[in-house]
Amino acid sequence: MSISLTSFYGQNRKVIVPTNPAGSDDDQELDLSADDDADPDFEPVLSQDSSSEDELRPSHQLKRQKASSQTRNLAIADVEDDSGEDGSDQENTTSASSPSWEKNDIYPPPLPEKPYPQPDHISTPYEYFLKLFPLEVIDHIVYQTNLYVNLYVKQIDINTSFAINRDEIMNFIGILLYMGVCELPSLEDYWANETRVPQVANVMSSKQFKYLRRHIHFNDNEFAEESDDRFYKIRPMLNFIRKTFQQVPPSTKQSIDEVMVGYKGTRAGNLRQYIKSKPTKWGFKLYCRASDDGFIHDIILYQGGTTFTANPVSLTQAESSEKISTKVVLTLAKTITSTTTSSIYADNFFTSLHLANMLKKHYNCRYTGTARENRVGRPPLMSPKDMGNTKTKRESTSTNK
Repeated sequence: MSISLTSFYGQNRKVIVPTNPAGSDDDQELDLSADDDADPDFEPVLSQDSSSEDELRPSHQLKRQKASSQTRNLAIADVEDDSGEDGSDQENTTSASSPSWEKNDIYPPPLPEKPYPQPDHISTPYEYFLKLFPLEVIDHIVYQTNLYVNLYVKQIDINTSFAINRDEIMNFIGILLYMGVCELPSLEDYWANETRVPQVANVMSSKQFKYLRRHIHFNDNEFAEESDDRFYKIRPMLNFIRKTFQQVPPSTKQSIDEVMVGYKGTRAGNLRQYIKSKPTKWGFKLYCRASDDGFIHDIILYQGGTTFTANPVSLTQAESSEKISTKVVLTLAKTITSTTTSSIYADNFFTSLHLANMLKKHYNCRYTGTARENRVGRPPLMSPKDMGNTKTKRESTSTNK
């Protein structure tokens, strides 16, 4: 009697992840809506499901077969890697010919250093807060929250007498910031007799705080259905923050990368992303541009196919046809105040020879990044294995194109 391995060991969970999950900075949207109730701490494992023919193959052949596959499936959705329409990872350059390479020492002119002058006046924490979160933003929240209550909440409960002012919103935001510093297991603990926190309980009652947290709004719901922006309800706040952050003078060295805002809830649908290589694996994915001192100057909220149409920074028709990793860098580069005296740094998810040429041609901006071998024209460098050997002499290669 013959018995298959699947029958002997039992049916495994049908969960498939990329062969190299550490590189799961995918270009496509992850559909998490079908598994919103999954354990947020669950880390996917490689699927063991295979046909009876595959079960009899040596393990090293199966590994080679998986490595050659162009399709990547994540645990909860089908996603595609950062490739062109033909499914290959080869960079889509404007010229059909391959670049010609030569070995040269590279001595780029030094970038100007960002000055850090001593301030004439040391502001208070409240003054610094208002520089990044001005009263204009507070008044906007007050208006939109009162508008929501008057148009929607009072239709359900006509006896509602709810109207907030600027001071109440300031107290509410201050409580949220303090709760982020002084964390307690439960929200009620801040007002409970045994664990009461006077910095919170003396400012606002528990009932008022919960009611305000439930009804606070940042945009008019009347036009929500007409917009394809999946972050429509918070878009005004994001625009306020981006505008304020861009007023801070940037350094000449700008880094672009993905940032995860942690979220393990179940109400975000497929806006909740999973990236195994990040310290915060579950949450909302942002693309950010920051100075080398760590200050973030620009943000793109990832939301799938409408990521760039909903962004206030517009792309040209030619730029819109590029891959998402290229569009991210171009979009964030557009808000740099002086691209001619700036240099962008990014990892191999973004890097390509085509991107570097576009930045040099259209923005006169330098670019430095780690690269995947098949996305930079396959330069005649030593193998990645030899590069990892610290005893091997490093070489630099430049292109004539």
